[in-house]
Amino acid sequence: MDISKKSYRGAILFLLVCFFFPALPSSAIETQEQWDTAFLSVNPDQDPNIADPGNFPAEEFAWHGHYWIRAYVSMAETYGDRKYLDKAVALIDHMFYYRDDARFSRGALDLRAAPYDTAPLYYLTHRGEAAPGWRKLWNGQIRVDVVTDGMITQAIMRFVALVVHSPRFSGYRGKAKGYLSKVEETVSAWDDSFAYDRNGVPGSYWYPMDDRSGLSSTEVPFNQSAVMAATLLLLDDVKGGVPEYRKKAKAVLDFWRMKRRIVSGDAYEWNYYLLKKKYGVEDFDHSHMDMSFFTIAYRYGLMTDEEMKRLSNTLTGKLYKGNARVAGYLDGSGTGDGYYAGLDWIELTPFTRKALDIALEVYNRHYLRPSWAKPFLGWAEILRWKSLINKQPSPSVSFTGHQKVGAPGSAGSARVWSA
Repeated sequence: MDISKKSYRGAILFLLVCFFFPALPSSAIETQEQWDTAFLSVNPDQDPNIADPGNFPAEEFAWHGHYWIRAYVSMAETYGDRKYLDKAVALIDHMFYYRDDARFSRGALDLRAAPYDTAPLYYLTHRGEAAPGWRKLWNGQIRVDVVTDGMITQAIMRFVALVVHSPRFSGYRGKAKGYLSKVEETVSAWDDSFAYDRNGVPGSYWYPMDDRSGLSSTEVPFNQSAVMAATLLLLDDVKGGVPEYRKKAKAVLDFWRMKRRIVSGDAYEWNYYLLKKKYGVEDFDHSHMDMSFFTIAYRYGLMTDEEMKRLSNTLTGKLYKGNARVAGYLDGSGTGDGYYAGLDWIELTPFTRKALDIALEVYNRHYLRPSWAKPFLGWAEILRWKSLINKQPSPSVSFTGHQKVGAPGSAGSARVWSA
């Protein structure tokens, strides 16, 4: 991957935004101090999500912890303040302490009394072994699934990537290196649930068969493959190039390309399940998970400007309904939660300033007093994008503002992080 080329393109995009768009509107949270004050008002005694999560930590870590880690990473990137990374380290350490294999090794998890109902295939056929993932209870089943493991590891890898690529945070590299090896343990556990060129699908993760003899004919929803594919791309970048990780991510992306639809307004639409019509068109909630993959894929050269512009048209022409309202589905139907305007869709700001304006409008109307992880991340992302627009960009700043240190495998790259 030609990092310098990508960085140059990012710089040009930022210059266009800076010089051809009007001044930014004001917002309820405009400074680091205001974000910190709001955070402390909600969490005066202890940082969130570092209490004992109980027997089924996946839900808490994937749907709350993921967003807190990303909020801390975003604030650290914008303001250079190490206190946010200290919070991220505390939470990540806590997550790994409660991973199934860690709990099992210290005698805190009884696999005979609470075996997996579904998990990576290997751990369904080797009943006495604990998976390097996080279990949850869903519809009465004990599950380790690719979406929760993907959400957790993606957030952790965002921390690792910031530390690797930013000399400001070199003091955290020991932690980052340890996290990298643990993330790879989790990711590799899912290898037997991934298949290329199966049932006409370029690449996807698949559900196991009920008798655990192999993979079923049903692929996981696209968002589930997408969040793990984002982890794979972050691993590929940080390790200086791992062909298999990039190959899998590209296959997942090609599956989406095969099934996406270009609709009126030169926008994209796709389904929750790409192969079948069950559950219909993708909803706004889950689409931010898809977008986390797309924006990372663009950063690493797997998506085109044209594709990002069509995604921008989806946001501005389908999802945004005016007056601080958003649709519930990509086709513009229903009513959705506005949180997601500030999560991942905001990354389209270089292609349309409306992405940031929509997030500001929604958050100023509905989330003046953030109370949990998602709106805190949204405000952190708004602050980050306002900062990027308001300062003169440099050629070392990429599409999403992350610092680059060289192409994979080149001198000065992150090759030293190979486990």
